[in-house]
Amino acid sequence: IVLPHGGPFLRDSWQYDPIVQFLANRGYAVLQPQFRGSTGYGRTFVESGYGQWGRKMQDDLDDGMDWLVRSGKVDAKRVCVMGGSYGGYAALWGAIRNPDRYRCAVSYAGVSDLVAQLRDNRKSFSATRYFRQWRAKVAGEGKIDLAAVSPISFAAQLRVPVFIAHGEADGTVSAKQSHAMVAALTKAKADVTSVF
Repeated sequence: IVLPHGGPFLRDSWQYDPIVQFLANRGYAVLQPQFRGSTGYGRTFVESGYGQWGRKMQDDLDDGMDWLVRSGKVDAKRVCVMGGSYGGYAALWGAIRNPDRYRCAVSYAGVSDLVAQLRDNRKSFSATRYFRQWRAKVAGEGKIDLAAVSPISFAAQLRVPVFIAHGEADGTVSAKQSHAMVAALTKAKADVTSVF
């Protein structure tokens, strides 16, 4: 299981993680990649993730999986991608962007529409300048087309089973994100299971 952390400008730390332990207890190997943008590796490493949602940050997940396959520790045909919040976004985008790489995807409280997420985030910042700083981290200084890296824009391209879970009272990523993604996948006749 490739398990990217949320944030994305956070990191996994060396501590007990109930999700990792649950998966390991059932026999799964779990990779928790510290992709570019993760904190704890210096400012340059964090800033290298700005504007890289769905792009180089996603490449880092693929590189981590490839490294495990080359090491002989995992079978490339038996890999799933799973995560929450940003990690849920990375799981959905990974399964859509690389349909031959992952057998399945799990997104809990994941972002599916970056344009809508930024619009919703605007309300949670106390000052406009803080929102502008956050938007620059997501879209980058060159202002990439966020729809071009939003899973909802490519729902019809999903070819693997996906499980989507979301709490209706989520204050960080609106459950509307997952409802819209489930509706788009259902319309595309994708193999989707959801729990709200």
